[in-house]
Amino acid sequence: MEETTIKYKKSSKSSSVISMLAIQRADKTQSSFQTIVGIVNSMVGSLCLVLPLVFLNYGIISCTVIMIILGFVQYNTCSLLLLHLKIDEIDTEHMIKRILGKTWMQAFRFCSGTLLFIVGIIYFQLINLTLYPIVTYILSYNDIEFANASENLVFNKYSIQLQALIVFLPLSTLLLIKDITTIVKIAHYGVIALFAYGIFIIYIFIVNLSSEDISQKIETISLWNWEFSQPAGQFALAFMIHNAIGQLIKNNQKKENNSRDLAIAYLIAGIIYGIVGIFGSIGILGCDNVNNAQTILNCFKSSDIEIIIIESLFLIHLVTAFPIFNNISKYQILEVIYHKREPPKLVYWGFSIFFMVLCLIIQILNIPVGVVISFDGAVCGFLLVYIVPISLHLKCYQTQNKISLIGDEDDEIDNEVKCVNHKDKNAIPMAVRIGFYTMMMGIGIYNLIVQFYDIFKS
Repeated sequence: MEETTIKYKKSSKSSSVISMLAIQRADKTQSSFQTIVGIVNSMVGSLCLVLPLVFLNYGIISCTVIMIILGFVQYNTCSLLLLHLKIDEIDTEHMIKRILGKTWMQAFRFCSGTLLFIVGIIYFQLINLTLYPIVTYILSYNDIEFANASENLVFNKYSIQLQALIVFLPLSTLLLIKDITTIVKIAHYGVIALFAYGIFIIYIFIVNLSSEDISQKIETISLWNWEFSQPAGQFALAFMIHNAIGQLIKNNQKKENNSRDLAIAYLIAGIIYGIVGIFGSIGILGCDNVNNAQTILNCFKSSDIEIIIIESLFLIHLVTAFPIFNNISKYQILEVIYHKREPPKLVYWGFSIFFMVLCLIIQILNIPVGVVISFDGAVCGFLLVYIVPISLHLKCYQTQNKISLIGDEDDEIDNEVKCVNHKDKNAIPMAVRIGFYTMMMGIGIYNLIVQFYDIFKS
């Protein structure tokens, strides 16, 4: 029997950019530690700015339970992608094409591009929400009147809508940069902002916990809330690395540790989210602006020096990361539409203009950033997190089962090309796996439905 091999094409432009986000050594390999740090760094980001408010408003215990459930579910679906990834495969997209076909790969790529497109909009909102307190702090010394960040459609004084119009042009120029290699390298230093933010969360937790009226504040804490839509949608995005897992883990020096490293990364990310959510929600108890705030930084006085430092660090991180999402989403979506053809330059510019105009409209309408995050995670991520991973595994099982019944040697060769040997997973009875996958799919469908219900309800 002749040896059967499969050649993989060059990675797409979007995959190349995602690969740059991994923490690599000069020899192009990563230790398990670097792999874990790279995965955690891709998961844990600016979403931490809104988590304390989610825990405070939707119940500390209920949010913790939702976080654990979604973290566990999304780890399992992500591990299914990892399970079927061949050692010499370029990225997740090529694996999907190998097993499910080109149509599935294109659907995966389009959904990934759409998800990152909306992440870019979220970053535009966070940039405005982070910049606004800094600007209003400066304006307060010049007796200039300004509106509250939560007010809608205010243009007769300095407002977040007016600010969005001002920052529109500078942020648009960032999208003109063709080679974003330098920006990606700078974006890696965003971990400094996250580290400083972590110290800040622990600080406000200790200060508030040691205050004289802490017993009265504790009584106001919400432990459980049956309204799951916001936390479920936000944690769906928080644990989302499915569209990049192939690039993040392909250079791991010890491939046999891939599953273990992924599990450790998810566990660390969950612990970080839990600390930020629980400690942060207790740290902002008693703050005056909690009801109108969209991020935790909006809960404090803009004159507090530590708040200005955190806002400045996060602003740098948000601005440098902003063009990356547009860049990847543009390549992924246009690759689906134009296939192997190079899109006209007018289309490239049109895509970026459409993106910026949509960012501006959403900010002018002052749609809460939490709503956009929840929609993106639960709706845009549904195919990436649930449909594709489960379909991959079931297709692989179906192919192997067919071969065992027919016993055809040619089919066995074809299966060696299309499937990866995963005896440990196959040792679990199929009925048990089907039940488990049905449960996970049910969670995803529920999360999808409640997001649309919330939108139409409001």
